[in-house]
Amino acid sequence: MTIKNNVLSKEAAINTKYMSDYGLQTWAYHLSMSYPFDLDYLSPDDRRYNIYVATLIPKLNIDEDSVQFFEDYIRFDVIVGTGEHTPRETLDISIISDDMPEFDHRKFEFDYEKPHKAMVFTGWEKGPVELNLLHVYLQESKYYLDTEIVYIGQAFGDNGERLPAEELMSDPTLQKVEADLLREYPEKDLALLLLEFKSQLLEEIDSEDEDLVQLQELTKNPPLELNNQILDATEAALINYFKPDYNKKLNNDFPNVEDNRLHYRSTTVQIHPDIMGLKLFSKEKTYLSNERIVSSPLLSKN
Repeated sequence: MTIKNNVLSKEAAINTKYMSDYGLQTWAYHLSMSYPFDLDYLSPDDRRYNIYVATLIPKLNIDEDSVQFFEDYIRFDVIVGTGEHTPRETLDISIISDDMPEFDHRKFEFDYEKPHKAMVFTGWEKGPVELNLLHVYLQESKYYLDTEIVYIGQAFGDNGERLPAEELMSDPTLQKVEADLLREYPEKDLALLLLEFKSQLLEEIDSEDEDLVQLQELTKNPPLELNNQILDATEAALINYFKPDYNKKLNNDFPNVEDNRLHYRSTTVQIHPDIMGLKLFSKEKTYLSNERIVSSPLLSKN
């Protein structure tokens, strides 16, 4: 287990050498992680995410013999992984929040849901209260969670509409990934990392001709409005960096990311997994928390 530290990301800057070359920078503006069966915790109208990442994480379980109730918090041990010598961590979790200050966890019965993945308190007049283990572990643990990337995809439907998170599981590719992983890695859990990206252009212009006029028009109101081209470039850069197993098998070709008006000489992508306490890696690469993934020139083929 790797201890968390506070790492601040730095501004990325790319100076192009050629008059008509523009660099694209995208960064994960919002991140969320959940088990596939828990995606309904998000609002059905929540369509902010545009790229999702299927990951393998250690199994997390609450040691029910360690649970203790105190006035302001609950204490329990989290077992991280499987086997006889797996590490564990003691967490003190407060479930009192601004929108339910009167809730007293000591007065209600609770049970475990989805084998020790959540504690659910029942009997409160406002409805059940759930303590989701994955979410509280990511918030409260002092260690980074090992998170192996196995597949990267876009959260869009057949007609180009952005999907709510819970509809991602209807993706046949993701269903195949889930079935394979459950069979091949029974000691691991599948979790989905949902990413909302923002973008901007990075440039250096040496001319005052029509190229400069075009650039000024494109960048007068940054950040750029996300479109399919930008997301294709972001997805391709991520896949070419991590080379996840299932993108090699199922996404052999990407179109060259360009259109008739704008050519990206480079794409720079940042994820900032340290915000959530994740150690992101694949069989090919380990991602550092402040690292910039640079694809230049952008050739989007695996």
